[in-house]
Amino acid sequence: MVCRSRSLDGRECRSEVCMIVKNQLWNDARVKKEASTLKRMGLSVTIIAYPEEGRPESEVWNNVQVLRVPRSGALKARLRKALDSCEEDDRGLLRRMVAALRHNPMKKFLGLLFHSLLYQARLLRHALATGAEVFHSHDLDTLPVCAAAAFLTSGKLVYDSHELWLESRRHLLETSRPFRVLEKWTEELIAPLADAVIAVTPGRAGIMREMYPDMAGPDLVPNYPPMIPRMKKSGEVRRSLGAWEEPCFVFLYQGILGLHRGLEELVDAAAMLRGLPVRIALVGHDRSRGVIPEYAAERMTADVLTFHPPVPSEDLPGITASADCGLLLFQGSCLNHTYSLPNKLFEYMMAGLPIVACDLPEISAVVRRHRCGVLVDAGDPASIADGMRRVAADPAGAAEMGMNGYLAARDLYTWHNSALTLHGIYQRLLGRRLPLPGPGGAE
Repeated sequence: MVCRSRSLDGRECRSEVCMIVKNQLWNDARVKKEASTLKRMGLSVTIIAYPEEGRPESEVWNNVQVLRVPRSGALKARLRKALDSCEEDDRGLLRRMVAALRHNPMKKFLGLLFHSLLYQARLLRHALATGAEVFHSHDLDTLPVCAAAAFLTSGKLVYDSHELWLESRRHLLETSRPFRVLEKWTEELIAPLADAVIAVTPGRAGIMREMYPDMAGPDLVPNYPPMIPRMKKSGEVRRSLGAWEEPCFVFLYQGILGLHRGLEELVDAAAMLRGLPVRIALVGHDRSRGVIPEYAAERMTADVLTFHPPVPSEDLPGITASADCGLLLFQGSCLNHTYSLPNKLFEYMMAGLPIVACDLPEISAVVRRHRCGVLVDAGDPASIADGMRRVAADPAGAAEMGMNGYLAARDLYTWHNSALTLHGIYQRLLGRRLPLPGPGGAE
């Protein structure tokens, strides 16, 4: 049954599937590919996501309803104002209680927990308003609210695990111990109750099966790119990537600029490549809090290495195609990295780029199988620099590796293959036949 609801601006909308992601949609290629695929299967879809500067709270994107829910609400502001007024009150007990709370060692945890619960409540209200049959959770941080919505409406729950969340560096380093325990309990409790569980790589799927033997699946939906025609290199784009003079060999890293992705070692490798006609471009969001750009400045690599601002996922193929070689240097600092198959690997292959890649199990298996790149020790700058030199010094070999990767991506690693798995999952959940999605992705 399709239920009617109203969007944030009061317009009536219809949804059979409600997706929730705690991310900005503009740069989340996987969520957009899945939503577009479901739409081509004849399903109505609502995506609930974080706000984006300059974008409306409610809009239709690619025939998909998008709701951007503000992260801070009026209730939080009113409570903060009430606490401030209580602390200024001279009448004693209430003032001392509020002051004690604000100086309590647990204040940060309690504050974050309170803020999280308020936001979860707002997400739940909007999710319920969609009247969806299926609530599709993108990663562990949206699993509780999707589970609550499914329970309250007798709907279906999909847990789409993009990461091994509990084994990721972000979780291990940036999450306080109380929240780590809370998130562990959440996944242990809810994941086995999901009607469908989705994993991105075979290795991660295997670990999830070991962790939760009573869990459904998981089904494997790799984050392959959509099939796109090969694009010509753009001189303007190459100049934006640092190729101010030609001939020049451009190495590209695209994705999050974070720690433990081999980027600090790449900066050191860049310093070893001075004097060669090569440039290195890093394109993406800086999640290192300035550590990587500052380290690059310290090493004085500006003549070799360029930082390029992030671009919408739809615009990325043109940048990828204008480079000469892709870089993928993840380090095995956590199980999430060890068993990763980043979409950038297949985006490089789809663009016909050879790859200088780390020797982690899932990534190296693809590179070795298709002979589409060279493997290096991502923890050793000298090894990275040597691999880059070898590729740049052999244009014919680089072109052969690039073509090997392109042919493999075209035949094996396109989103259409993942979409067929997603089609099977939703037919099973809804108990009815759905049209097969044609080739394509997020359009």
